Amino acid sequence: MQEQQLQQAFEQIIGLPLTRTTRTELIEYFHFGNAHYTTPQGLVLDVGAFTLAVNCPWQLQQPGGETIEHKEVFMRKREAGLPTPGWNWKIPGDNLRDQRLKEFIHQHGELLVKSVESTGNYGLILHIGQQIQLIITPDTAKTTEEFWQLFSNTAENFRIGAGPAGVV
Repeated sequence: MQEQQLQQAFEQIIGLPLTRTTRTELIEYFHFGNAHYTTPQGLVLDVGAFTLAVNCPWQLQQPGGETIEHKEVFMRKREAGLPTPGWNWKIPGDNLRDQRLKEFIHQHGELLVKSVESTGNYGLILHIGQQIQLIITPDTAKTTEEFWQLFSNTAENFRIGAGPAGVV
């Protein structure tokens, strides 16, 4: 039952492009499709039609063997000259993971989601573009409310996630 539920939910992003990534501390947000959201203050934000929030180990495997991994958030970004004093991995854009993901999105054209498959322990593999895989591998030994969550930024009440308690 859960397998079918996951497949139906992830059918929503098949054919949509991976348009951007954002991050809050350890949680990485992968945005698919395009949508605009206006805040109560009138600020227009460019968000994905769907967002996959990942709070567990993941890696983005590219053709040729290059990989971007979740643990790169703890590494300084590459910069010319002397490193910036007072480095803090929590600041968006200030670590290697943020830098590499931004470059990846800009270097590739249409990064359309081709298919999604579920693996054991609520893991996922998203097949994107030409031989690119986003592999999500939850660590069930870690205590967290959710490993990942897929939600819509345009439709109310569309949300599915997985955590230690199962699919929620």
